[in-house]
Amino acid sequence: PAATMDSCEETYDVIVVLDQAQAHRELLAGTLPCSRCSEPLRSWGYARPRSLRLSCGARVSLRPRRARCRACSATDVLLPAFAPLRSAYTMEVVGPALLGSAQGSSHRTIAAELGLPTDTVRGWLRKVRGRAEWLRTTATVAAHMFDANLAPLLPTEVRSPLAEAISVLGAAAAAARLMFGPIAKPWELLAHIAQGHL
Repeated sequence: PAATMDSCEETYDVIVVLDQAQAHRELLAGTLPCSRCSEPLRSWGYARPRSLRLSCGARVSLRPRRARCRACSATDVLLPAFAPLRSAYTMEVVGPALLGSAQGSSHRTIAAELGLPTDTVRGWLRKVRGRAEWLRTTATVAAHMFDANLAPLLPTEVRSPLAEAISVLGAAAAAARLMFGPIAKPWELLAHIAQGHL
C-alpha cells in the first residue's frame, strides 16, 4: 500500500519516487497511475515546503509535487526517496541510525555517534520496529520480483525483527541494482522499496 500522510484538512497518499524529473514527465504525459485506482494522475500544485537535514549538517529545501486522480479524485504527493515521511532529516541520516540499531546499538549510542537528539532516534526506531514484519515481507516480495533466481529469504531466530527487515531490504536493493544498475543511492533505494515506511 502507498504510505499515507494526514493533515487537518485532507489525507494524501504518498508515491515514493527515485527520479523526480522522470516522475514529473510521466505526470505531465498522463502516464503516472493513481495509488488507489491506477487511473492517470494530473498535476495539482505542491505539498507544503520542508527543510531537511543532510548528514553533513547542511539542509536541503523540498516542496514535493502533488497530483490528483482524474477518476477517483484522490490526491497523491510525489515524495523523493531521500525524504522520509514526517521527518526533518534525509535518509542518509535516518538510514545509518536504523542500521546501527539492527547491529545492536542502543538509541542513546546511535544518537551520540550521529549527533542527533536521543528522542528523535528513539522515535524512528520505535516506528520502524512496529512495522518490521511488514517491511521484511514487502522486501522479500520485491527481492524475488527483481531476481526470480534468488534463494529464499527465510527469517532466522538469531536476528531481531528490525535486523531481519534491514537485511532483506538490503537483499532487495542488491537485486534491484543487478536488474537496473546504480539507479539511486543505497538508502534511497531501500526507502523506495519500503514505500515510504522507513
